[in-house]
Amino acid sequence: MRAPRVTPSRARFALNLSLGLNILVLLCLLLQADPLLIASHFPEHLAKYDLAAPGLSPRADQVGWRAGEQGSIPAGGSCDMCTTSPALCEEVGEAGLAKAVSYAGSNDRLRRVLARMKAGEPFTVGVIGGSVSRGHGLAAPDGDNANDPKNLNRIIFDHLDALFPQAAGTVLGESGRDLGKNGFVNGALGGTGSDYFSLCLQEHIPEDVDLVIVELAINDEVLLRNMDSYELLVRSILDLPRKPAILNLNVFALMFAQVANGGDLHSGIAQYYDLPILSLRNVFLHEALANVSVIRELFHQKSDAPADDLSDVDLRHHSPEGHRLLGQLASAYIDSQLCEMAKLEAKVDTTDIEVLYPSPPLPRMRVVSKYDQNTQVPTLQPNCFPMTTGGKNRLTPLENKGWREWNWEAKNYLIADEPGSTVTFGFSTQLGSVQLHYLRSASFGLGTVFCWVDDELDKGVTIVGYWNEIYNIGRAATIRADLKAGEHLLHCELLETTADPKGGREFRIISLMR
Repeated sequence: MRAPRVTPSRARFALNLSLGLNILVLLCLLLQADPLLIASHFPEHLAKYDLAAPGLSPRADQVGWRAGEQGSIPAGGSCDMCTTSPALCEEVGEAGLAKAVSYAGSNDRLRRVLARMKAGEPFTVGVIGGSVSRGHGLAAPDGDNANDPKNLNRIIFDHLDALFPQAAGTVLGESGRDLGKNGFVNGALGGTGSDYFSLCLQEHIPEDVDLVIVELAINDEVLLRNMDSYELLVRSILDLPRKPAILNLNVFALMFAQVANGGDLHSGIAQYYDLPILSLRNVFLHEALANVSVIRELFHQKSDAPADDLSDVDLRHHSPEGHRLLGQLASAYIDSQLCEMAKLEAKVDTTDIEVLYPSPPLPRMRVVSKYDQNTQVPTLQPNCFPMTTGGKNRLTPLENKGWREWNWEAKNYLIADEPGSTVTFGFSTQLGSVQLHYLRSASFGLGTVFCWVDDELDKGVTIVGYWNEIYNIGRAATIRADLKAGEHLLHCELLETTADPKGGREFRIISLMR
């Protein structure tokens, strides 16, 4: 018997019937779905749901896991951040929390450090970052306060200190660790990027640190050189004696020529070294572009008089609300990892940290180098001589004519403004290189110096302090990279010529690095 011919009218009827049945099934599924899940994908619908109503209760009422109950496993076995941090999930949305994790990776290093905390070992959290991490934007009456409890890094430390109070938590200065207590050391510096910290790391955090929070996304420009310096920083941290974990926190700014920043280049390095990245930009940038009120909420308010052009808002530094959100996002991520650890540990019959969470080795090569079969990068041992007060190796000239010490807030410099002023520093090198870290600015009337090593003036370099950018930041200039190992002298002279259109000639030295 021949099959009936499919006419166009029959085909249309079948198609319409199929579409109708699919829509009916979809509606049924949506009516039974978790309203919070629906709302997270359709934020404009969030206000329609009474999350406290019977049958529509928040996730906090659906699980058996709370922060502090680290030995338990949540109902259903899920360790996503909405499960472990339901209040933040309700505020930011499930999609928002998912977007916050720019890169997760294995979390091997983070879990190893958390396991030591769970075992009762005192721990130290160190911070490497810029002015946001330093606390600029928190509007402290006495200026920037790196240890303000509203600071995003303090929020993370205080969360860990509350979870693992085996020792009374203490906030340290930049002097080191108080043994026997959980410690917090904020080594952030305003206007400073990874080119400085990669060589001056141990001037700002203790050698026996356990967890290092790195916040340098906007302090590093979108330049390939910052991939190199960020990788050096990462290796320097991971090579420290206690094999610390790194948690990258990416803030964002809206004042520069582009919204993209150095954090976009850091991402590839972090993935190579298997380091988690949490991004405030991923969560809120789209909302900020669509609604100016979000910008006013996240960024530091410079004036109480709103301006249509947002000139009353500091578009580089986050407000207490911005600090709170990123601090809580990072704390929620830590809780999710503790939850995953509880699941793992429930399946094994050992509590040996070395067995459960072995320390992963560093890759034998740097990712910014060309592949070969034999290269083995040695343990990095950079050295730094900063002007920072209290530094272990404070920069001290051997000879000085016309240069003087000067500081502004937490920033310390060696400066000169009379052409012909000269300064000489002694240094030794094993790597064959020497760099000078100095300030660049369009607004401070900065001039130009000429620097050379030993008596080789023909190999000297000219370093220009002025530039045509709207921000002020430290920058490293390589003077030589071909020196013989051993002792050398670095000489610098302030020149008459200047790139500053107003004729400024002041030059500010931050540190010598080799």
